[in-house]
Amino acid sequence: MPALWELWGPPLDPPNAGGLPRQAAVEIAACYWHQDPHLAAALMWEAYAAMLPMEPAVRSVSTGAQSVTYDTGWTGRALAKAAWHRSMAGNLATVEVELAPPMGLHDGGLEWPWPDWIEAEPL
Repeated sequence: MPALWELWGPPLDPPNAGGLPRQAAVEIAACYWHQDPHLAAALMWEAYAAMLPMEPAVRSVSTGAQSVTYDTGWTGRALAKAAWHRSMAGNLATVEVELAPPMGLHDGGLEWPWPDWIEAEPL
């Protein structure tokens, strides 16, 4: 079973030839994964994008109707994934979950699990 950071990161070499070298990914994960997983993933995707060959930003141009098709290729896709992870970086927070007591019968009626901070009585 792969580590969670491997699932968030780019293709790794090995097993994928041309992917981000596994040792580089391991070092990034070791430095940043426990502090901020999204930052670690963003750094991995940026490192992978930096390794890819430069590709033209415009793939096709048509005359007449004047249409242009933009496709940034693998580099653009890798940078887009890095940008998404960077936008999420620092947004992970632990929220304490408070469970309500189960509802039950109380004096012939329903007992509602109202939190203490609600002052209104149930209808």
